[in-house]
Amino acid sequence: MIPGLYNLTSMLHMQKVLNEKIIFSNTSSTVPLAMTFGGLFSRLLKIDSVGVPLLVKGAKQSYKNIIQLVNHTVKVAKECKSDVIILDNKEFK
Repeated sequence: MIPGLYNLTSMLHMQKVLNEKIIFSNTSSTVPLAMTFGGLFSRLLKIDSVGVPLLVKGAKQSYKNIIQLVNHTVKVAKECKSDVIILDNKEFK
């Protein structure tokens, strides 16, 4: 999916339809197991009494990594001259 979005945004930049920098930043590496299961219980199985506490626990576990990821993304955006950037972010586990 990302290659298709990359190609689309690159094309829009070339045709001068889009004039802003676009960053595709993979955040899935920051999602802990508790948050994954919390989403499963809450959204898929509709068991909020189990899912929501797991989501909260997962958010508490991951918030420092998310802050680091955002700061890294901002830094790359300032340093990179490209109009479309893809960040895999595997180092934020």
